[in-house]
Amino acid sequence: MKMLALVSFPLLVLGLAMALTAKAQSAAGSRAEGEQALREMEAKLDAAVAAKDSQAFLALWAEDAAMFPPGEPVVVGKEKILGEWAPILTDPNVSLTWSPDKAEISGSGDLGYTYGKYLWTGKGSDGQPARRNGKYVTIWRKGPDGKWRVVVDLGTPSDPPASTKPAS
Repeated sequence: MKMLALVSFPLLVLGLAMALTAKAQSAAGSRAEGEQALREMEAKLDAAVAAKDSQAFLALWAEDAAMFPPGEPVVVGKEKILGEWAPILTDPNVSLTWSPDKAEISGSGDLGYTYGKYLWTGKGSDGQPARRNGKYVTIWRKGPDGKWRVVVDLGTPSDPPASTKPAS
């Protein structure tokens, strides 16, 4: 009986170790797939804004989404958020582009975030061409339908980029 236990115990430990390793690899694979999905969602949102497609834009937001415009009250609800984005989505002379530097999802796989930098181009208050850069954080939630949607959007302006004009 002892001999059977001596042989069985190492096999049991080896089996458990292999199962845990497989589970960890599966979780890592799922996380990587989830993070790639968030990057793809960011690209879809960016493309909708570039195309000035308000319906495609709206489809990527949760009903209860919240936006935090700098220096303004929180805007809650995707229709109100669409109103906030209207100047960007309707003016052909305004563009907003961004790219995530990082994407991460929760262990449960239904919540994630991205952050990165953005660039806004348009006309300044003086009517002259203007550029503004900044940083953003977007929180995404996977709904019961399996689709990722924005639940929180926050952007903050940064200092203007350094001048590229040669010093005189």
